[in-house]
Amino acid sequence: MAAPASPATAATAGTDTASNQTAAQQANAAASQARARVDALLDRYQIASAQVDLGVRALSTAFAAGSAADVNTDAAAAQQRRALAAQSAQIRAVYAAGGPAGLGVSILGATSPDDVLWRVSTADRVLGTLFADAEDEVVTQARLATQARRRAVDADAATDAQARALADLQQRAAVAATALTQAQATLSRLDSRARQAEAAQEAARQIAAAQAAAQAARRTAMGPVTALGIPAEYQHAYQAAALTCPGMSWTLLAGVGQVETGHGRNNRPSSAGAIGPMQFMPRTFAAYAVDGDRDGVLDAWDPEDAIFTAAHYLCTSGARSTGTAGSAAWKHTALLAYNHAEWYVDLVLAAEQAIITQAAADLP
Repeated sequence: MAAPASPATAATAGTDTASNQTAAQQANAAASQARARVDALLDRYQIASAQVDLGVRALSTAFAAGSAADVNTDAAAAQQRRALAAQSAQIRAVYAAGGPAGLGVSILGATSPDDVLWRVSTADRVLGTLFADAEDEVVTQARLATQARRRAVDADAATDAQARALADLQQRAAVAATALTQAQATLSRLDSRARQAEAAQEAARQIAAAQAAAQAARRTAMGPVTALGIPAEYQHAYQAAALTCPGMSWTLLAGVGQVETGHGRNNRPSSAGAIGPMQFMPRTFAAYAVDGDRDGVLDAWDPEDAIFTAAHYLCTSGARSTGTAGSAAWKHTALLAYNHAEWYVDLVLAAEQAIITQAAADLP
């Protein structure tokens, strides 16, 4: 039989129990306060995330408009080339027959008055047709030039819309990211005991659920992404730069280039200070710069330097992933390093898929 505890021991045990109860109450109180704070921040995050969804949809729409403008501009240029070719063919045909002088010689070779009249009549019809065709061609070329100018304006407007949509999207995403970061920091500041409290655990589950719901909603809101036309200079650089990272597809670089500046269409400095067609912060470019065109100058505004540097940066960043270059895990890690936002990863991957589909459709 154990000896009864002494009064002093009992008092100490009672003090310890009371202290533990007080500590538990304080932890629960801190966890409850944190959960209330997290709830408020998640409300802000969800509202901002809904705005991000709208921004992603607006950028996707701008890509579609830009692609349509490209097609219209190319069609107008092709129509002008065909009209000029037809005009040149007519002119060559006349001069192949000796031109107006040839028609005169033909009249002088008449063998009878009736033959003269016939040859004069024929010459008048030929020249009349040529003059009429020339007048029609002037009207046609004027109309085509007007259409070309209008379509060029449309293309510029589409480019501006892409730039505005991306800038707006980045601002909305920054608000959402700030709210989420603050919610996560609210829990991380709790001591270990408070983090184990039910209120803190529930707050952590709410954060994870809010993130998952926002990502699912964003992918739904994004809809199909249209590939923009890629200038030959850019496509060549994408393809050459991808070879510097074994396993990297040139279409991934093109996806980044489309989202960042529409393949150089709107490579103005961003509000954060990013520059050039691949939108590098100057310090980041200096750390990873590659002389893509081998001219001895490292220039973030030069398409080849920017694209080769992007390949180097993505390759180095993706190496932190367990996947090999080109794998889903590798791409996710690399793109998050390029722009630490899930909406950005989703948008680049969707743009890459659109580019792959368009490239396959363009094959003969």
